[in-house]
Amino acid sequence: MGTATNINRSNNFDFLRLLFASLVIVSHSYPLTGKPEIIGVLTNEQLSLGSLSVDCFFIMSGYLIMMSLQRSKSPQEYIWKRLLRLYPAYIVLLLLTMLFLPVLYQGNNIFHEKSYWSYFPNSFTLYKIQYEVKGIFENNPYPKAINGSLWSLSYEFTMYIALLFLYPLRKSKYIIYIVIGIFLISFYFTVNKIPFLGNTMKKVFLHPDQFYRLCTYFMAGSSFVFINFKKMNFLWVKWLLFFILLASLYLEIFKYVSPVILPLLILLVGTSSTQYINNIGKKIGDISYGVYIYAFIVQQTLMYYWGLGTLVLMVVSIMITYLLAYGSWHLIEKKMLTYKNMIK
Repeated sequence: MGTATNINRSNNFDFLRLLFASLVIVSHSYPLTGKPEIIGVLTNEQLSLGSLSVDCFFIMSGYLIMMSLQRSKSPQEYIWKRLLRLYPAYIVLLLLTMLFLPVLYQGNNIFHEKSYWSYFPNSFTLYKIQYEVKGIFENNPYPKAINGSLWSLSYEFTMYIALLFLYPLRKSKYIIYIVIGIFLISFYFTVNKIPFLGNTMKKVFLHPDQFYRLCTYFMAGSSFVFINFKKMNFLWVKWLLFFILLASLYLEIFKYVSPVILPLLILLVGTSSTQYINNIGKKIGDISYGVYIYAFIVQQTLMYYWGLGTLVLMVVSIMITYLLAYGSWHLIEKKMLTYKNMIK
């Protein structure tokens, strides 16, 4: 155990984020074409590619955001960097969605629809995401949902705020015990489906089951900042962890095993530097966030106009979404990050 160490910038995190954002597209392609998600079927509904990907996002986020907290010179700097990374691209997405919805509208005049005008302000809050506008995607195989991927953003932001409370202790030798304690409590609540503070969470549109599951993975990622796990970063260890996860699925004990084994595996892979994939962020940019927030509406639009099959939807939506995400990174996200040191 010890204080956080600086992360090697030549690592596999950019690749992993892009991989899991892409797997969300694969996962969503099944329900959006009216079919059951294949991994859910194969694992007896223990997990789906979508839920696995979101869990892995939260593991990596917990690790990297805790490191950011350690480096931050003030709480204001910490939260400014989080807002700068989350909101500019998100606001542009919402504005483009507002401009695009009239094209998709099945009715007389979308500008008379109250749900159209409430879409931006509700979704802007992160916590009151509006998924439907009357007259949009109502006859799709997965009807009405405009952007189902946005649900996780409020949980992500809540984790940022949770870490902010630990700011005064960020250099303390006791912070590791606090983080592990939160992890264990969340793990216990998740496994036993205990809706602690559930009514309070529902007032801000958070579901306790999702909250404690994602908090478990986020805090698992955060805890590894203080543990020197890299000494075990051997190929055989990563394969062993992978096969333990497979065995846990076979034995149907995945939910008990994954909160410990999955974070360790993801972070061992992420902190490694694998030739050809470790500099993907330098070549095309960190487009994973754009892929995640644009994909769903792209897929629903493709289904609205052409009613594609599952495999074709996967391929076409990935290509279109990558282009949008590339533009989002280079035109918005990357430029906004130049202001990250504006607040100290």
